[in-house]
Amino acid sequence: MPETAVLPRGAVVGPFSGPRAAWGEHLERAAERYGTAVNWELYDDRGEVETARQIAGAVVAEGRHALVVGHFNSAGAAAALPVYRAAGLPVLLPLATTPGLLADGAGTLLRWCPDDRAQAVDLLGAVRDAGHTRVAVTHDGSAYGERLALLVRDAPTAPRPALPSGAVVSDGSGPATGAVPVPAVLTGEAAGVAVLDGPGDVAALSALTALVVCGTHVGAARVGREWRAAGFRGAFWFTDDCAVDEFADLLGDPAAGGASVARMRGGPEAHVDAAFAAATAALSEDPERTGRTLLAAVRAHADRGFTALGEPEPGSVGWDFVPVPTVTGAAAPPPIRTAGRHGRAYDVIVVGAGVVGSATASALARHGARVALVAPMDGRQDHATAWSGGLVRSFEADPYLRGLALRSHHLAWGPAALAPGPYGFMTTGSLVLCGDADLEQAEKGVAELNGAGVPAELLDPGVLGSRFPGLSVDGVTAAVWEPEAGYADPPRTARVYRDRALAHGARLLPARVRELDAPPGADRVRVLLEPGGPVEARAVVLAAGGGTGEIGGHRLSGAGAGRTKSIRYGFFHHPATAGLPTVVDMVSGVWGRPQLSGEAAGGYMAGRPVDEWDVVPGGEPTLTDAHVAYIREGAAARWPWLADPATRFLGGRQGVDLYTPHSRPHLGRERSDSRIVLATGWSGAGFKTAPAAAELAATEALDVLAGP
Repeated sequence: MPETAVLPRGAVVGPFSGPRAAWGEHLERAAERYGTAVNWELYDDRGEVETARQIAGAVVAEGRHALVVGHFNSAGAAAALPVYRAAGLPVLLPLATTPGLLADGAGTLLRWCPDDRAQAVDLLGAVRDAGHTRVAVTHDGSAYGERLALLVRDAPTAPRPALPSGAVVSDGSGPATGAVPVPAVLTGEAAGVAVLDGPGDVAALSALTALVVCGTHVGAARVGREWRAAGFRGAFWFTDDCAVDEFADLLGDPAAGGASVARMRGGPEAHVDAAFAAATAALSEDPERTGRTLLAAVRAHADRGFTALGEPEPGSVGWDFVPVPTVTGAAAPPPIRTAGRHGRAYDVIVVGAGVVGSATASALARHGARVALVAPMDGRQDHATAWSGGLVRSFEADPYLRGLALRSHHLAWGPAALAPGPYGFMTTGSLVLCGDADLEQAEKGVAELNGAGVPAELLDPGVLGSRFPGLSVDGVTAAVWEPEAGYADPPRTARVYRDRALAHGARLLPARVRELDAPPGADRVRVLLEPGGPVEARAVVLAAGGGTGEIGGHRLSGAGAGRTKSIRYGFFHHPATAGLPTVVDMVSGVWGRPQLSGEAAGGYMAGRPVDEWDVVPGGEPTLTDAHVAYIREGAAARWPWLADPATRFLGGRQGVDLYTPHSRPHLGRERSDSRIVLATGWSGAGFKTAPAAAELAATEALDVLAGP
């Protein structure tokens, strides 16, 4: 299909799954609203610090994003910002509220929201204005909640009359083990602010008229329920993480005292929208802008002013305090929402971002599924796509693989689908050399290819020898010739499919999958990640290649997946390679193709099977002298020029693929009632069949979603 005009790219980083996902919805919606002029690519940091740091490194390493919007989580932002700053990549922070985040920003940051120090001051002022004279502060036990509680404790009161009783901070453990009474010494206007470490007298809860609860919205709701159950009847005041729709359900009925929540003035969605609007306007005006020039344009298009440091100008932002809706009859919180276009669980998680996984994610996202593409973003290239030779043809001796290859030709590799060549496809023609045992399938295959509109013919050894003098035909009975076949660029192809997935709303989730937990009859799969915690999906597509067996919890765990095997090939230069096409030799097992551009251009790639099994997935961009000698020795029988000392070695690569006992892939549901779809075990044939394999895997996953 023809590619559309290339739009500028922006990275959007936030919690799109996990317990903070309700906040990520603001970023998701804005990315959709402003997605016609900028390709906003979503990275799911799940509110986790280490994941945020990994994403920052990956975004910078890719070097193709004009700016970053996010992170939501301030701790994650603090870990990621130095990485962006070192690269000069502008960052817009619409929701990160920790004070001091911009101190070392070097002019690369803009914050769109008020910070937590202002929240603490305004919150205590609102509590006072509501007439409360006995106030306690507690938190949910998280580092975020404790930090915010200390800001409330230390909030300056100079702008307002002093609180009659001051504020005290509990240890965050809740009334069951650490109730916080207001001691008599804190009853006067001149009293200081105290931090109580030990448990207090639960009976003294009646002395409190208001309790400020700091923390995440899930944690704060839990603390509120615990305090209410212990007998607290005053008013709750919750900090801003609780300003999400689901908080009222999580909290339950706040009872007589009621509950209020801090909210960014105008609502958090307004700040997110304003950041996206300004960034989109700046990039639409000049898509080539980068760095400080781009940030200056964002300032010019913004609906508010900023200080030289990048903070919003005083008075342009602030905090409101709104009631938490009462949930009638909610004695206990209902189950957390997991379905819908936005929410905690994904429709489908695709494990593996090689060409099969990326193409599957693209197909699913195009059908409207909420998709996460899960793969490490640590710089390691341990998937087979990174090291594939990229050979593309429609003929395979195995009828099943031939069907996949033919379908892939129509989906991606055929001339009509290739225009204008997004995959780096090069037409070289392809020969598959056959022995006596292969002749029957060769004849059938040629008929099938021509019947499907793919030109092919069967050549005898005499024609081969005269047409391709650089090729020895010893032992060859016939060859299948496809003039429109050739090779493509595997990493580029995977990237194109990944970009299509992201353009249709898929999220990138940087992690390694350690286990799939899918109990029989369950309506979702629990995916255990490293780093980070579990994430859920209604279906999982396992396209992890050589890493399939290392992932627990599915039918192919351990040895069931097959065996990993090393693959090696080198690039060589010799005048006799002129005019040679792509070659796959079913007689000796060697393969090769010309290298028409890029690294080793003008050379010819030659590969020879190696008997190295059960190797660790990965790859290397080099070969040893012994590796090169092994290729020369074995492949010279088919390409005699390899034995010529004048043949120059230009470079080589080695990778790993997953081989199955039957040489056919694991493709389809692992069991008829399973929510896990397999798309792995390609035995060296995965690249050329990937478009069709992804189509089938996506169809299987959509069937899972359509089922009960």
